[in-house]
Amino acid sequence: MSAHSGDVLATDDAFDAADTGNEPLSVQNTIRRYHDSLIHFLRQRLRVPEDALDVAQETYIRMMQYQDSRTIRSPSSMLFRIAINVANDLGRAEQSRGMRNHCNVDDLDIASDEPSAERQITAREDLELLYKTIEQLPPKCRQVFLLSRVRRMTYGEIAQHCGISRKMVEKHVSHALAVCMEKVSENI
Repeated sequence: MSAHSGDVLATDDAFDAADTGNEPLSVQNTIRRYHDSLIHFLRQRLRVPEDALDVAQETYIRMMQYQDSRTIRSPSSMLFRIAINVANDLGRAEQSRGMRNHCNVDDLDIASDEPSAERQITAREDLELLYKTIEQLPPKCRQVFLLSRVRRMTYGEIAQHCGISRKMVEKHVSHALAVCMEKVSENI
């Protein structure tokens, strides 16, 4: 205890000495006499000093059951003991609430810009299917399609490169796209 609370107990001993007639306990007088010391004590003891008034109030409520008791020899000791118990109860309740507020990270639904693992696997399978489909295209159709989609050549450039008409380039690209779309839609 601090020197300040030691002063409280010394004052209480004087109070007890004056109270040798075993008079009934007056909770109101005890509260009036020790309120400031109790608040100071609780502010030092509690993790959140602002809780001191709440703990003191609960302490006073619990102390009321001893009103008019003739068996309390040291009202300040009783008051501070009850306050310590209330503060401990508060600490346990906060700790319990804190544990209840924790949750397993696996249970959280965390938003992400990344596709789900299932979606990534499906996309990889679709891509593999497209590669196989493109490989199975007739050689000239495959060459025209890849020049268009991979090298990003225009239809005129492809026609000149391959020595075919622009209309034939369009037919090869259309055919390749139709075959690819058909294979992917079969897989869905």
